[in-house]
Amino acid sequence: MKKLFIVNSRADQKALARFRAAYARCSEENPDAASVIYTEFAGHAGEAASKAATEKDLLVVACGGDGTIHEVANSLAESDTPMAVIPLGTGNDFTRSVMDENHRSNPDVCVGDLFRDGYKIKDSDLIKVTSYDSDGNRIDASSAWCLNVASIGLDTEVQLRAKGKVLAHPTSGFVRSTAYISSALGCIFGNRTFNFRFTTLRGDGKPNESANTEYTLIAVCNASFYGDGFCPAPKAKIDDGLINVCAIDAVKLPRALYLLTKYKNGKHEGYKNVDTFVTTRITVEATGTKDLNGNYDGEDFSGHKVSFECYPGALKLAVYG
Repeated sequence: MKKLFIVNSRADQKALARFRAAYARCSEENPDAASVIYTEFAGHAGEAASKAATEKDLLVVACGGDGTIHEVANSLAESDTPMAVIPLGTGNDFTRSVMDENHRSNPDVCVGDLFRDGYKIKDSDLIKVTSYDSDGNRIDASSAWCLNVASIGLDTEVQLRAKGKVLAHPTSGFVRSTAYISSALGCIFGNRTFNFRFTTLRGDGKPNESANTEYTLIAVCNASFYGDGFCPAPKAKIDDGLINVCAIDAVKLPRALYLLTKYKNGKHEGYKNVDTFVTTRITVEATGTKDLNGNYDGEDFSGHKVSFECYPGALKLAVYG
């Protein structure tokens, strides 16, 4: 199977240099095995992946961070064209769920395995996210497939602040590595209350309507990690046909600080003010006039009502090993 590497030109420069060296070495040995596209504008990765989805016997390799992976996955969803991943971003959170640390830390190892066909293709679930305005109209710009984690509430505010820090210091490795946790600590001292309710068919038999209308956040997960290593769904599997949900009540500051450390390490399940369960579909709706702000795979969206539905096996994913 031939490979098409779609590479985010704005990826981490050290990782990108290692990818370039490995690709040059492997393609010199086998020049007909692969081709490469370096992105030149916003949306280029998705555009290239959409064209690739019309070809047969081709493996598309998303090379970049979670945003690049999200873009390529949306173009390949429900197609017969498989996708592989090479992490070249800052957090690389999705890859924590699907590859070992050797592959996560070494793009040259990933490149070598792909050229040697050292992978297997498996069916992966996707979450279909559909946003609606207050009149019930679908918002296309805020609707997409989610491969990793979608969330609404405090963590979206954290992400926006973290993005701002990285954009303000684009060449600082220290800022990149600490942006999310420092932003989380900053935001947790601010507004921690978001007004929404959710309805779902729970896997644990509890009531399908949420007990509260004030929450700190809700995370809707296909995989386990987001936000540079935070673990809202330690038991999530990308091929089980289920969505793992974590909803945290609006809590006072001391409780929020305590739960933050548990949530970071995936140790929050079972604690008071934390509601975790599995489902196949969940709808979250604002209880006031203000729309909800959220993110899927790190990309921002908004809406008055948002539905999340699991589509089993909607993406063919190549995994190493």
